[in-house]
Amino acid sequence: MKIRNGLSALLLSALSVAVSAADLTIGDQRGNARAVMEAAGVLDGLNYKIEWREFPNAAPLLEALRAGHLDGGLVGEAPLTFAAAAGLEAKAIQASSYLGNALIIGSDTGIASVADLKGKKIAAVKGSSGQALALNALARAGLKPTDVTFINTTPSEATLALSNGSVDAVATWEPYVSFAVKQSGAKILADGKDYPSLNYFVAADAVLQEKNAELKDFSARLAKARAWGAAHAEPYAKSIASLLKLPEDVALGKVQREVNVPETDLTQVRALQQATINLYQREGLIPKTFPADSVIEAAFFEEKAP
Repeated sequence: MKIRNGLSALLLSALSVAVSAADLTIGDQRGNARAVMEAAGVLDGLNYKIEWREFPNAAPLLEALRAGHLDGGLVGEAPLTFAAAAGLEAKAIQASSYLGNALIIGSDTGIASVADLKGKKIAAVKGSSGQALALNALARAGLKPTDVTFINTTPSEATLALSNGSVDAVATWEPYVSFAVKQSGAKILADGKDYPSLNYFVAADAVLQEKNAELKDFSARLAKARAWGAAHAEPYAKSIASLLKLPEDVALGKVQREVNVPETDLTQVRALQQATINLYQREGLIPKTFPADSVIEAAFFEEKAP
């Protein structure tokens, strides 16, 4: 396991003990996987241990994966693209279609369409799935990224900036979308129904060799839980509300908007991943394009006949 130079001896020791105490150390973000897996009961009967670590968004999770502090984690295809372009050695081994990203505006802004964002400020996490949705929505409206000003923020800072009027729109994902809509009266300008994305379970390349059996088992359990969550919105939402201390209406809004169901078709996963890679290269977020297969572990997916 590679640990970056510069960590104190005390922190290095603590991390080493923590990782070795669990057969899989999984990075989650805002109830992405743990809540639905616990609610679905798919974590019963494990013959290995799971240590969960919570992250506010994908960027620090992927940095922890890069540094060797995690075996795997839950991220979207857009942040994986951003991290892979910067040298992250990790691959997607389970995917779900995901509709939970959105471009949101305040309740009384005078903005009626994406085209009205010309000359406006959009808060987003750089390289995130939210920003990918915003870029696609702008292009469909005939706007270039230079027609708006992107303000790089954290997810929580973004919605706060929208509330206080510092920005005109926010490109984000769940549960931040439902929280802003339910608690602050924000409106959805564009969302994942028109711009679907992928939600991945990714694993570090080295761990794919070391813990292949455990990763396959975890991926199968996660896929089963995703399918259960899509069919049991209310108990799933109760689990999320408890885990994340969210109001129940926000948690239910998150579950209903995401439509987070397993995607096993390698052809579909590959196509959407490549589209995001090409988008980020075209808009200058990454220096060059690369093949989708370099960040997808094909053996974990099915290649269906056309």
